[in-house]
Amino acid sequence: MGASRQTPPESSDASRAAFEEFKQHCSGPRLNTSLTVLEALRKTHPDHHVTTVQPKSCALLEFAAAGKATAAFDSDSTESFDVERSWSAVGKGVDEREHPGELHDAVHFGRYAYSWEGRDFLVYEVGWLEPFRGPMLVYFVLSARTTAATNTNTNTNNNNVATTASGHHSADTDALLLAVGKWTSQLHDEIYVFDGGFWAKNRELWAAVQGASWDEVILDPATKANIMEDVLGFFDSQSLYRELAVPWKRGIIFHGVPGNGKTISIKALMGSLYARRPVAVPSLYVKSFQACQGPQYSIRAIFAQARQSAPCLLIFEDLDSLVTDETRSYFLNEVDGLESNDGILMIGSTNHLDRLDPAISKRPSRFDRKYHFKLPEEQEREAYAAFWKKKLVKNHKIEFPTELCPIIGKLTEGFSFAYLKELFVMALLTVARGGPVPADSAEECAEISAGATDAEPAGGNEKGEAENGKVKEADSAEKSKVPVKRTMAQVEIPEELRENVLLKVIQHQIKTLLDEMDNTKEDDWPSGRDRVKGVPRRVRTAMVC
Repeated sequence: MGASRQTPPESSDASRAAFEEFKQHCSGPRLNTSLTVLEALRKTHPDHHVTTVQPKSCALLEFAAAGKATAAFDSDSTESFDVERSWSAVGKGVDEREHPGELHDAVHFGRYAYSWEGRDFLVYEVGWLEPFRGPMLVYFVLSARTTAATNTNTNTNNNNVATTASGHHSADTDALLLAVGKWTSQLHDEIYVFDGGFWAKNRELWAAVQGASWDEVILDPATKANIMEDVLGFFDSQSLYRELAVPWKRGIIFHGVPGNGKTISIKALMGSLYARRPVAVPSLYVKSFQACQGPQYSIRAIFAQARQSAPCLLIFEDLDSLVTDETRSYFLNEVDGLESNDGILMIGSTNHLDRLDPAISKRPSRFDRKYHFKLPEEQEREAYAAFWKKKLVKNHKIEFPTELCPIIGKLTEGFSFAYLKELFVMALLTVARGGPVPADSAEECAEISAGATDAEPAGGNEKGEAENGKVKEADSAEKSKVPVKRTMAQVEIPEELRENVLLKVIQHQIKTLLDEMDNTKEDDWPSGRDRVKGVPRRVRTAMVC
């Protein structure tokens, strides 16, 4: 809320009078709170211009908090303010339990002494609850009236320009709002996230992206190089696109079974683009089209922001679940319609490429390239093991010889990167905690092989051979639907590694994960996305609001 300061008695009287008007208004019937407060401020501050501002376009207090201006909350002796105090937790898990938390102020009516580039203002922050619209917040910027028709002000580039003070605008206020509006339109260690029908700046996602690195992305080297060249090269080629008279836009699809690097690759791309100099490329992340105004409204808002932010990376998570029969035409019109999408590179991720409309997945100029994220091959699994070994290079409690990496690569056939991560996390935690060492690899393999075979059910003879044949046929058909349980690969373990504790624990965890692993083929996955308890998706979307 900012530091407080004492104000002269005459200024306090004006603030008190405005506050009384606000209280009276909130205590009775009203139609337009913003207009009511505006008139009250004009009445109580006749020597000031009053300008109404929406925080969404001009975040005055955030601008001051960033050090671009100063804002001191006016807590005079008359207490002409309405502030709601609340507590919130800090951190997560153990950190949250140990931290006392933070107190926050929600200002419903308050005034700030605001200074920017040697000019002083009064800023009123007023919030209220609007029926059918929810919480509302408005700033009222007051600047002292001047008798001169024109004022000379200094803009953000320090160039002297003449600005006119008309009857309803203040030159000083306009100069301030231009600077604040420009700053507000930019991202400051944030990422735009679209969810619930609106864009919001997300600092936590930005922080997570900063920790992502291409060194952590284990992919086929050629695939990784192609992705980086495709995306990073796009933003380096604006002049080339113009020279060739080609629209400067592109679309890419990442597809494949879950847990094989789509998300971490997107995060690495976002991090690389934010690290570009001299100008970073922002990322816009779309989670859902659902909104009370309808999915078409969301699609329009998404592309409007992308065009304003271009050049930018526009990311659609689970594209197959976003674009439905209801939204298909509208989405395609925004992607490849009459409006320019210059500078926009779209990335859509999906676990089910076959569920995407062919107009999206098979039509160049919309999504031009597709990258398939397959289950990792043995070489990639070995590289992933080496990645974990490198992370533990300073840990002397766990014996992790280099020779284990190719063995782990062979043992984990059929594992996705997500399962590989779980394997290492559980194995390392077990070793670090000093847990019991499990049975050796030979016993583990024997147990898995024994568990993979089911006894053939015996047929009864009392109902005749014909019926018995039908039973066997039905049993056979039923058994054919059950996925064959995977077993751990047979690998020759060198003598010097057979007593390695980490290897024994990893073998045990592999068996456990194989028992839990869903071995259903991708083509046989139940849809689950098109219906929820028999309700068509288009109806489900309408039910949200």
